[in-house]
Amino acid sequence: MTPTIGIQMFMIAGTWLFLTKVIKWDFSLLAGLGWTWTSNVFTMIPLYYLFYITGQIMMGNWGDISGFDQFSHLVGQINNNPDLSFWGKISLWMVNLFKGWGVPMFLGSIPWAIFSSWLGYKIAYNYVVRHREKRAQRMAENSKENSRTAA
Repeated sequence: MTPTIGIQMFMIAGTWLFLTKVIKWDFSLLAGLGWTWTSNVFTMIPLYYLFYITGQIMMGNWGDISGFDQFSHLVGQINNNPDLSFWGKISLWMVNLFKGWGVPMFLGSIPWAIFSSWLGYKIAYNYVVRHREKRAQRMAENSKENSRTAA
């Protein structure tokens, strides 16, 4: 749940490698990678917009929460500047895109990342606990059956 779609899997793999080799703390790499799939190419645009709006609110930008005024000003400023070459326009677009939307988007992703991490942990933890309880119950039942047949 961060605006890093495309590199989260590498980030999880690096975190896993660091934690297992250096800190000696183990977690399931597959489970970690699986949780990154909630944010993907299909959910990217709605998530980025959600992060952006949340960031705008956190920054107190109540006048233009949607960012449309800023976007239209940016486009007009770049497209109506005859002194810029094609690559100059692309470069200015990328710089303004990061400064205008990148900071609110990154900042707005923080509460969502914290909340979704907590929620994902609770879901995975409860699943593992239930799975282990059912497995222990099955093993106990099998043990009883084996002792009855042996007697």
